[in-house]
Parts: sequence; C-alpha cells; structure tokens
Amino acid sequence: MRFPHAHRGVKLIFIAELVSIVSAFVALVAAIFTPIIISGNGELTTPAAVLVLISGIASIVVFVIQLCGLFFGAKDSREFRIGLWVTFVGIAASVVSVILSSVEATKGLPVVVFAILDTVAAIADFVVIICILFGISTLASQLGYSEMEEDGRRLAFYIILLYIISLLFGFLPGFNVYVVNTGWRFTLSIFGVIATVLEIIVFVATIFYLHRATKMLEE
Repeated sequence: MRFPHAHRGVKLIFIAELVSIVSAFVALVAAIFTPIIISGNGELTTPAAVLVLISGIASIVVFVIQLCGLFFGAKDSREFRIGLWVTFVGIAASVVSVILSSVEATKGLPVVVFAILDTVAAIADFVVIICILFGISTLASQLGYSEMEEDGRRLAFYIILLYIISLLFGFLPGFNVYVVNTGWRFTLSIFGVIATVLEIIVFVATIFYLHRATKMLEE
C-alpha cells in the first residue's frame, strides 16, 4: 500500500458520505412529519424533537469524520491539504456568522454581511469536494490507474458544471414573486426541482467514486 494515509482518509470521507445519507433521510422525515406531530401549544412533541436531534447529531458526525479524512489524506496528497485549509476557512465563516447573529451588539448588521459569510461557507464545502476528487485523481495517476484518474477529473468537471446550473436553477424560483402569470410561476418552480435532482446525481456519483477509490488505494 503506497498511500496508507490517503487510503484511510478516503475511507473516512466515504463513510462520512454514507452517514450524510442517514442524516438527510432523517431530516426529510422530520420535515415531512414535524407539522403533523406538533402538540397543541405549538411545541414539538418528543418524536419530532428526537428526529431533529438525530439529524443534528448526524450532521456533526459527518463533519468530524470528513475533517479527520482530510487530515489523514493531507499526509499523502497536496490537494487534500488544500481541502483541509479550505475547510478551516468555511468553519471560520460559519463561526463568525453565528457569533455575529447571536451577539446583541451585532444583530443590527446588514443582511448582506451574513449572506456573504454563509456564501463563503457554502463555496468552501464545494471547493473541498473538488479538492478531494482532484486529490484522488492525482493519486490514481501515480498508481497507474488511468481510468480512475480520468473519471475523477471528469466527475470534478461535471460537479463544477452542475453546481453552476444548480445555482442558476435555485435562484430562478426566487423570481416567482415578480411573476404574475401562474404558468410562468409553475415553470420557474420546476427549476428548483431540477436543481435538487442534479444535486442528487452528483451526490450518488461522488459516493460511487469514493468507494472505487477506497478499493484502489488498498492495493
């Protein structure tokens, strides 16, 4: 095994992606059933609170596992090191956003400040995935797996393209408030559905590639 640290890192990141599936499923169930299981006084009942709690814990677990994966992978890959530093940038942006929104003296800041911080955190997550894919692709090249190398770079390109399209489709439904025609409103709303489908495709493709990479780095 030429890259034991990278193997351990990619395996952890793969596990993190699997856990994120559970987190997403629980969050979906909570979103669907929460309105149904809210008590008469408007508070969450125990089942709803448990679902929300599990989803939150799972999200934290995913983040910690992925961070550990990047840490180990960084020992064998320059791209993973970049991804690790970008992760810290995203963490910093999220922490600053939370602090500014919770401290009384800074609650009156313009909304654009929080929007910028949240955008930085979101872009950081996106860049980290790209770094991981390019890192695996570079390792595949060094191991002589040309197909894995090409697949990694191709997947990274598709993710970048789909990310741009997803952003576009995600923003378009926001124009519904300015559109009077009901038909146009429905058409614009469809773009939001398309954006979600594209994100699912990217997510599934990434998981499969991480699984293949784990097997590749075992040799």
